[in-house]
Amino acid sequence: MKIEIQNIKEISPIILLSVLLFVSCTQLPIVEESAEESAEEIVQESVEENTDTGLTDNTELVSVEEGSATIVSDADVGQVLPSQVEGIPAASGELATAEENVEEVEPGLRGPALETESQLIEEELPSVEELARINEEMRIQQRNVDILCEEIGNKLGSISVEDCLTQDLEFAGAYSVNARPLALRDFHPRSLEGVKTRVLIMGGIHGDEYSSISIMFKWMSLLRESGGNNYAWRFLPSVNPDGLLDGQAIRQNASGVDLNRNFPSEDWDIAALEYWRNNTGENPRRYPGEAAASEPEVRWIIEQIEKFDPEVIVSVHAPYHLLDFDGPSQAPDKIGDLYLHQLGVYPGSLGNYAGLDLGIPVVTLELPSAGIMPSIEQIETMWIDMLAWLNTRSQSEQRAGL
Repeated sequence: MKIEIQNIKEISPIILLSVLLFVSCTQLPIVEESAEESAEEIVQESVEENTDTGLTDNTELVSVEEGSATIVSDADVGQVLPSQVEGIPAASGELATAEENVEEVEPGLRGPALETESQLIEEELPSVEELARINEEMRIQQRNVDILCEEIGNKLGSISVEDCLTQDLEFAGAYSVNARPLALRDFHPRSLEGVKTRVLIMGGIHGDEYSSISIMFKWMSLLRESGGNNYAWRFLPSVNPDGLLDGQAIRQNASGVDLNRNFPSEDWDIAALEYWRNNTGENPRRYPGEAAASEPEVRWIIEQIEKFDPEVIVSVHAPYHLLDFDGPSQAPDKIGDLYLHQLGVYPGSLGNYAGLDLGIPVVTLELPSAGIMPSIEQIETMWIDMLAWLNTRSQSEQRAGL
């Protein structure tokens, strides 16, 4: 009996161990589930503890699908272990920066965006060849304007080549019949505040009226010397360069058209050619052309009116020694020694088209002589009187609330 009991004592530890192992194996799923829940509780408790200590302001929580979690402090920001990010192979002893990981994880998001931006830049910016072509074209255009100045300076006795070049005329995007550049010069007001008046002023619409061109350069010099003014000025100093420069100067352009009868006034179609035949005896100096605005110079002036949108147009002629006026507003009584004497309008004239049809006041100065310039004193007096009238007109419109 003693022997049996001893054997049982020897066997029982083995049986006990087996029982314990069996029980342990049967409870394993429950233990894993509890461990997963515990991990979440630990993470939550960790977050709550960090919130209490103020760490969450500069702390990021990086979680992994397997349920593990890593707290990254602000000291570790920008550095993430590759093994902590799914899809990033871990290199022994190496750290990867956050920026590198983004590039590796999301190549499809970054690559096409940069590619699209590059394409947009290429589409918006001209090529080197295109820039070279534009620069060469601008150089040629400016050279043509300089040549025009040489021609004008050599033609007119009161204006030198240097006088013309000094004004820095710009190519205005159009050419005369004989491919001379049509040029302009802008003068901007000292201050844009309160400026309301834009003045378009032109000379030489008839090529043989020398003084009407020369006085443009004298007035431009006055503006340059004064250092500015209260108005925006656009000068078109020689709107009929072919009529001036093609050998003997003539009234018409190179096509034989009187530009001051070629504007598309509302009565042009029914009256221009009839008036020319019946009232001038088909005088070639006043030929209005085959159609309204048939001439490139006239189309260019119309374009300048549309783009610049002037409140007043001043056109200088010769040699009737008077002041003409067409359109709305109160006409000046005199400018210099030119006194108001309104002549009326003609089919296709600038006064008819701009003054009556468009409602833009047109001041026409008829100088005393086509070939002789007014004195310096008269040139300055006319300029001062013109500014005084513009000031009065501007003040009247301001009072009227226009």
